[in-house]
Amino acid sequence: MSHVAKLRTFYRRDPHNLPLCCDFIDSLLAEGQLAEAAGVLDALPEPLRQSAPVQWRAARYALMTGDFEHCIATLLPLVGQLPEAEVAIRHDVAFAWAAQGEIEEALRTLEPVVQSGGAAVALLYARVLHQQGRYEEALRALEGADEPSRLAEVRGLRSLLLLDMNDTAQSRAEADLALAADSSQHEALLTLGTLTLWEKNAEFSCQLFRRILADHPHSGRALLGLGESLMLLGDVPAARAQLDRAGKDMPRHIGTWHALAWCQLLEGDLAGAHYSFDRAFELDRTFGETHGGFALVHALRGERPEAQEAIKRARRLAPHGFSARYAESVLLLDDGHVEQASEAVRGILRDAREGGVALPEDFIFRVRDLVRPRG
Repeated sequence: MSHVAKLRTFYRRDPHNLPLCCDFIDSLLAEGQLAEAAGVLDALPEPLRQSAPVQWRAARYALMTGDFEHCIATLLPLVGQLPEAEVAIRHDVAFAWAAQGEIEEALRTLEPVVQSGGAAVALLYARVLHQQGRYEEALRALEGADEPSRLAEVRGLRSLLLLDMNDTAQSRAEADLALAADSSQHEALLTLGTLTLWEKNAEFSCQLFRRILADHPHSGRALLGLGESLMLLGDVPAARAQLDRAGKDMPRHIGTWHALAWCQLLEGDLAGAHYSFDRAFELDRTFGETHGGFALVHALRGERPEAQEAIKRARRLAPHGFSARYAESVLLLDDGHVEQASEAVRGILRDAREGGVALPEDFIFRVRDLVRPRG
């Protein structure tokens, strides 16, 4: 008989035994049996339901079902009230804050227990710092997180941080170590998938990103990686579907809006691309590639003065940006300089950095013919 089954038997004999109920709810939540856990919580008499131990379990149930507001509202009054569960309570409150985008609140909640909270707290703290782009601080937060049971997770997160710091060799090494210990560690798979995509091995990167999404269907980075892989394979409609999902899961990630815009350009959807560049512009008005994107849309629409002005802005902010150079190649085509335009595109592809959106060599010609058919 399983541990949960034994506790279920004991619970039916004594359904008002508070320690037993808490143990039973904990086991149900750990097994993912959320409906039964909710039933146990609802069946408790009101005085027990209002007790701090049960309120904590109710908040954990809310967290697991995505009701982050209820989780926070329930747990905040418990901070400092259950010394034996202080670390776990702060962890859960911080997780809920982070899930709602309240990054500073999440960090403030965790700071009192970062040094004493063990690997679970260190991992969450590092992930929240990662969201803010504070990579070196996140790596330092992981230095003491050496619990054997969480080591694969620590190495996986470290690999992703190093990837975002452009240390590809060490990033790959950490990912390999993580996956040797846990073949499904999702951050290590993200690292490997991204590196594989950068190597233009799109079929394998598709496999890796799909493995992640099977367990983490709302992983924005996996959706983005899968979308970009499908773009590289030429399956633009499927790519757009994944990038649309990524935009919903990571609405504040500029790179996602740019990838979606390029995909929309490949479909000839200039209005959609302009909208996506607008979303990126709202997040950062000084990003040169966004202004270059606007320039490209204007150029493809035949709006030459607007394109030239946007190219100037883009060049000022990002002198070597790719999107402005694509816009210039369209203007060259419009002037009849086909070979110069072709060489400009080949130059862009030669200079493309790792991690750039993968585009076919005939991208400009294909899109221009799509939005302005000949004849």
